[in-house]
Amino acid sequence: MVRQVLCPLQEIIILMEKKCPSPISVRILTLLILIIMISSFAHAQSASAAQVSIPLPAVYATSEGEVGVLTDLTVWVTNGTGHVFVDTAPFTQVDMQGSARLSSMVACDITGINPETRDFFYVLHTDSPVIGGPSAGAAMTVATVAALMNWTIDQGVVMTGMINPDCSIGAVGGISAKLNASAKKGAHSFLIPAGQGNVTLTEHIIAQNGSLVTVKENSVTIDIFALGETQDIRVMEIEDLRDAILIYTGYEIPNVLLTGEVQTTSYMDAMQPLAATLLDESRTQYNDTEVVADTEFIDALESQVLAIKDAQADYDAKNYYASMSRSFNTMINLRHIRWYSECLALDEGNLDEYIADRIEQVENEISDAELAINKAKSENGVLEGIGAAESRLSIAREKLADAEQTKHAGDAIELLAFSMERARSAQWWATLSCAGSGQRISNDLIRDRAGRYYSQAASMLAYADALISETGGCKTQIMSAKKDLSRARNELHAGHYAGAIYDSLHAMVQANTAIELIGIEDLDEKTNNSEKDAISAIISARESGAEPILAVSAYEHAKILEPSQMGKIVDYGYATMVARTAQSFTGKKNTSMTYTTGVPWYADNNARCSRGKCTAQMPALRGWGALAAITAVYLVRRLRWHR
Repeated sequence: MVRQVLCPLQEIIILMEKKCPSPISVRILTLLILIIMISSFAHAQSASAAQVSIPLPAVYATSEGEVGVLTDLTVWVTNGTGHVFVDTAPFTQVDMQGSARLSSMVACDITGINPETRDFFYVLHTDSPVIGGPSAGAAMTVATVAALMNWTIDQGVVMTGMINPDCSIGAVGGISAKLNASAKKGAHSFLIPAGQGNVTLTEHIIAQNGSLVTVKENSVTIDIFALGETQDIRVMEIEDLRDAILIYTGYEIPNVLLTGEVQTTSYMDAMQPLAATLLDESRTQYNDTEVVADTEFIDALESQVLAIKDAQADYDAKNYYASMSRSFNTMINLRHIRWYSECLALDEGNLDEYIADRIEQVENEISDAELAINKAKSENGVLEGIGAAESRLSIAREKLADAEQTKHAGDAIELLAFSMERARSAQWWATLSCAGSGQRISNDLIRDRAGRYYSQAASMLAYADALISETGGCKTQIMSAKKDLSRARNELHAGHYAGAIYDSLHAMVQANTAIELIGIEDLDEKTNNSEKDAISAIISARESGAEPILAVSAYEHAKILEPSQMGKIVDYGYATMVARTAQSFTGKKNTSMTYTTGVPWYADNNARCSRGKCTAQMPALRGWGALAAITAVYLVRRLRWHR
């Protein structure tokens, strides 16, 4: 590329030296041309704005049933700040926008590109009625990857399938109608989600006997593979986005998973003193509570003895976060038992005063927590620790507000006990944030990230909510995500930007998990894969110079404490996202991404690139390059005219 720029320049300089009367003019013109050409070269190294088009299959309902249609989606990517633009005409469902945002996230994740350095453009114009977004997600992501890497895609391949955040392909409907439409347009291959090679359709048989009209439903199973053979189109089931990318582009993106120790010596050295302190505090609190506990809490007290033993066992096994978590829960229960027992011993007239005193006590603890967080910020504490502390401070305030609103004394005591210990845990995390050497991050950058992550989480949650409503999936993650997002919004308004970052990330994980688990009954494989992803992300963050203490804590919680597979998947997912966020703040990558070419069954791939390792194709000079060329031609002609 440099030689292509300099060789024409040398010819121009020689001509100018021969014909221009002034050496100064030669130098000025030479400098001008060189600046323009270097600008064009630098522009060529930036994100390509080359457009990538991909056929999208869809269906729409008619009086005679579903009709397939094939339309074109155009995608391009430029240098930017993480915006996603969607232009559709005449109509698309709202989930098309969510699908576009998810596609950009997954494409950047799989290529190792920071999405905050790019802007994404999706243009879909179609003559058909309403087009829905979820079933186009996988193809949209393939097109986005191709646009990011400046790769060419095979226009004879058509794909239907949702894209999940973990790169798996989700089930969709209308497959036979989409296949028929693709065959009519000359496609040679049709990619479908795994397990959908046979689909069952419901036929409506209408019979009329005089004035009586009856409608019978008849289930028909269609072999999609056989249907494809009759139309000379090959059907393939695809489980992972990487397989689709290989078929579309000929490039293979490896799924590199790092392995290593999650709980390092430095992590355990930071956690051990606090875990020991909390164990001692839980024992002291037990002794104080046992003296005043009402007889109705005998069984509850015995269970706290067992909980303290479990915390000690975790401590002995060097699972310090698990031990801390058990101690935290034990102290909530003990404080509740003690305060409630004290209430039972009071005269009814003194109950309101007692609760008012406890409210004041909790308020003071919350104030102490805020001071501890501000101190950690001033000492350049690790952002994850500060974020965890601010999130816990927000929860403490929420529970305090709930306690002040409730009219039942027992409920108020329970909420106040939780708020008290949650405020204390905020102080613990503020202390932990100063255990390591935090990277100095400007408050402006943290505020900007908080706003971006909140917006991204809100978009993903809206998309997930729409999908769950359509498919009848589990609402548990959606409800949890809404609580996380509400807390993040309050933290943004309060200026607690680190807390807003990590609560937004947790909301995003909940929404992503809801999408990924649509139609999945066996969670074993998903749980195992989520754990591997978390380990890889944590190791990768460490290789970049970060110590992701919050990510490791989430991993340990999933591994040791969380009983349900659903909860484990969420915890591992959160560990993965937090670790990647920690790495993004370092601005470093641990390894360089390489791509290899495969030879898809449908074509000889030699024309695309040589076998073995390939790099992204260099984008052609555009814009400034054209201006440089025009300038060069003009000057050469002027000089030759003076001959």
